[in-house]
Amino acid sequence: MDCIVYICDMVDRIKEIILKEGLTSGSFADLIGVQRSSMSHIINGRNNPSLDFIMKTIQHFPKINPEWLLNGDGSMYRSDATAQPVPTGRERSIFDSIPEPVVKPLPVSEPKPPEIQVDPGRIQEKHVDKILIFYSDHTYDEFLKTQKPEI
Repeated sequence: MDCIVYICDMVDRIKEIILKEGLTSGSFADLIGVQRSSMSHIINGRNNPSLDFIMKTIQHFPKINPEWLLNGDGSMYRSDATAQPVPTGRERSIFDSIPEPVVKPLPVSEPKPPEIQVDPGRIQEKHVDKILIFYSDHTYDEFLKTQKPEI
């Protein structure tokens, strides 16, 4: 495989991070937010790591020494004094100054029953002519006005 020496070495250092952190290349890709296929292409030498890839790696692994990752200089891990997360430039946003909206509950009113207008000329006296009772065994009884119920 023909490649520039420092890129091949950087890929080896990325592999070392994956190994030391106890990850798979897929879980590493998921963790830093890149496509698994991109990670595979980098590991197999098809593509070189982009600046975005390197920055995401440094941001998600703040204890990794960036000098070591880029150039192989120094130790893999930073000393405790310098192991600070790398700022992403996204800590502040133009939306930070927008206050949270105040939600006030709307007053709840009781629903009014509909007004029914009755035409007095249409009122008729109603009476029961027949009652049907259906039972769960699919039988029924029929009671007519002239029939007396059995008790």
